Amino acid sequence: MTSTFTNQIGNWNPQLLREFRGRLKPRSLAAAIVISLIGQTLLGLGFSQQTYNPVIERWAGLAETMTWIIPYALFTAGSYYLVSDLNQEEKRGTLNFIRLSPRPSQDILLGKMLGVPILPYIAIGLAIPLHLLASFQSGMPFLFLISYYLTLAIGSFAWFSLAILYGLLSSSRTLAVGQQSVMAVAFAGLTLFFLSPLYFVWNFAVTWQPLGFDVWSAQWDSYRSAPSNRNVPIQWFGQAINQSIWQSQGFTLIVLVIATVLIWLMLVRLFRNPNTTIMSKWQSYAIVSFLEALIIGFFVVTSEQGDFAEISAVTGSWLLYAFNVGLTIVIMLALCPQRASLLDWLRFQKHPQGILRDLVWADKSPAIVAIAINLVIINALYVPWMFLVGVGKENPSVAAIIVLSMTGVLLIYTTVVQQILALRIRNPYTWSMGGLGLWMLVPPIMLAILQIVPDEMPASMMIWTFLGYPFSDFGKPILISSALVGLVAQLCVIVLLVWQFQNHLRTLSRSQSSMIG
Repeated sequence: MTSTFTNQIGNWNPQLLREFRGRLKPRSLAAAIVISLIGQTLLGLGFSQQTYNPVIERWAGLAETMTWIIPYALFTAGSYYLVSDLNQEEKRGTLNFIRLSPRPSQDILLGKMLGVPILPYIAIGLAIPLHLLASFQSGMPFLFLISYYLTLAIGSFAWFSLAILYGLLSSSRTLAVGQQSVMAVAFAGLTLFFLSPLYFVWNFAVTWQPLGFDVWSAQWDSYRSAPSNRNVPIQWFGQAINQSIWQSQGFTLIVLVIATVLIWLMLVRLFRNPNTTIMSKWQSYAIVSFLEALIIGFFVVTSEQGDFAEISAVTGSWLLYAFNVGLTIVIMLALCPQRASLLDWLRFQKHPQGILRDLVWADKSPAIVAIAINLVIINALYVPWMFLVGVGKENPSVAAIIVLSMTGVLLIYTTVVQQILALRIRNPYTWSMGGLGLWMLVPPIMLAILQIVPDEMPASMMIWTFLGYPFSDFGKPILISSALVGLVAQLCVIVLLVWQFQNHLRTLSRSQSSMIG
């Protein structure tokens, strides 16, 4: 790099220049270029040898293959580089040094995102001309190409933002997985086997559906004639989102932008203060509102979807139930403060009239009230859906039991997790996640092995409801009565746990006062 260009990069983003200097070594740069050129050569030779196909069909095969390979390679390699780099920075102790920089956190994190995966960027960038050449030679729709690279750029920014967040968390918190290198491999594996396939499934079904890629691809493959369900509309709150270019592109890009903004709010927060909770309470309300509205919109069916409505009533109820439980547990672990934060809050909390405001908004206050508010937000959409579309449309009492059981067991989980994090123990997150896993899995497995199930023993519905698994057709009146007993038991346990946690806070407060005195 010339000195002028180097100075320009350094003035704009010093962290980016630091990454360039550390990674753009001659050997590393030559290796990235050689790997890219060898891969392109092998692909080109492979398709050029298909002499039994016309030339244009060989170009089409090469273009389609590279269309699949580029996102897989970019997402997987980029995410691995980012997570591994942050773990190495933490291990060497340089991450805290970077945090002391007077530059804005956004600039430092952006420098990481642009600079750390620079070698994969170069390798993939060298493959783009061949992809474009093959696409133009085979007549791939031009609008598809524009959307393809636009979605790839914004999608990469969103996923790499999540990779940096994961890297910060794995480097600053002791989790169940011990080796830091395993963290990077695990996230890269998640990217390769889950995100990348999901990326293509979503984009082919929604974003690129109106752009003619399927029609273009089918004309070169005699085994893949256009299926009859190719233009099945995908609806969100009753509105088709894959039938026009503006709707499909707009919906995908808006979702990606909102998700990226929410991730960056957590990134900036966690980068400057690695010991704080992952998100603030108001951020949790925004994230839950966004995700709940996004997911539940796909389960809202219209009168034109009569066959699908019958299936989605039961299936959707349990899928949304599982999603809401998983979402709340993640928010719970991200929101509950540890013992040191609780002590800080108790030290500066002097006015009783401000306690409620702190419980709703303050970062270091206990998260029980905040989780209850998040459950209100979830149920504000889930409950109407259950009674208008889900199982509550035919069985209102069943829907009420499902919602109350879910809410009750999640409040129990929250109180227990907050209690564990307030204890003076090592690795509280490991204890919290381990305890939750045992509580959620061991009792239902044991009950199933012993055949203590509602079909065989109706009174056992009380236990299943208490554990948060109100799974039954409720055909017998005794099942509903037994479930109600389970709900009352949940309420009693919640009151007992909250009372016990309040006593624990009073003990901590007295210990704080005695130490100060």
